[in-house]
Amino acid sequence: MELALGTVQFGLAYGAVGRGHQVDPTTAARILDAAWQAGVRCLDTAAAYGDIEARLADLCGAHPFRIISKIAPLGGLAPAERPAAVQASVARSLARLGDRLDALLFHSVADLEAEDGDALWAIARAALRETGRPLRLGVSCYAPEELQRLRARLDIEVAQLPGNALDQRLAAQPAFTEVELHVRSAFLQGLLLAPERGAVRVPAAATALQRWQQRCADAGQAPTEAALGIVQGLPGVAACVVGVETLAQFDEIAAAWRHARPLHWPELASPDADAWDPRRWP
Repeated sequence: MELALGTVQFGLAYGAVGRGHQVDPTTAARILDAAWQAGVRCLDTAAAYGDIEARLADLCGAHPFRIISKIAPLGGLAPAERPAAVQASVARSLARLGDRLDALLFHSVADLEAEDGDALWAIARAALRETGRPLRLGVSCYAPEELQRLRARLDIEVAQLPGNALDQRLAAQPAFTEVELHVRSAFLQGLLLAPERGAVRVPAAATALQRWQQRCADAGQAPTEAALGIVQGLPGVAACVVGVETLAQFDEIAAAWRHARPLHWPELASPDADAWDPRRWP
């Protein structure tokens, strides 16, 4: 399993307990340089992450990162507008990221589960093939069940799913063979690293966060290392995508990643989706 760096914080103010503003370009470039030096080779971005997709190649400098981006959600577009919107989003990602682009994911499962989902997939697939490069196509999901449904119809090569101490649904799923699986939300938007603040921000998670905090203390594990160990213990995962706001945060995570070992703490998984699904948070 490899550590990958997410870039949403470089384009948007993001995170339930974050600083409330996006990372400035100078800091972002320093983080990317440190990430390369630490062995990170894969970046995650998206057309919907503010303006970062357009700026990311320049911020990378000479480092030849592999970049995975996402096709912009189609939202409330009329059916007749959707095919052209997919084509335009793919074309923008190709132009912005060039040879660094490794894969594109549909950002919205709803777009692929709509009546025209198969046609939209075919449009994106054809556009990638026209480049003559082995670019891969996939989807970003919120639930393993979504990926299972889509795999029955589509030739998904890469997929992203959430996974963390409170949300261990991946551990109960059959292996996603032939899909390169990337896990996001290892720190649950920072809740697992700042449980007290997280409990205030997401009251539904308060009890689960208390259990998490106590389990880390009992095991003598720092929360950062334990959170990464939980992801390392999930089956079939190729990459763990983390986001940071400062160079110090990245350095801490990189060190924790080197020392982390797979952990299996199934008792911490919460049955309450209000605790771990950001779409349901107040």
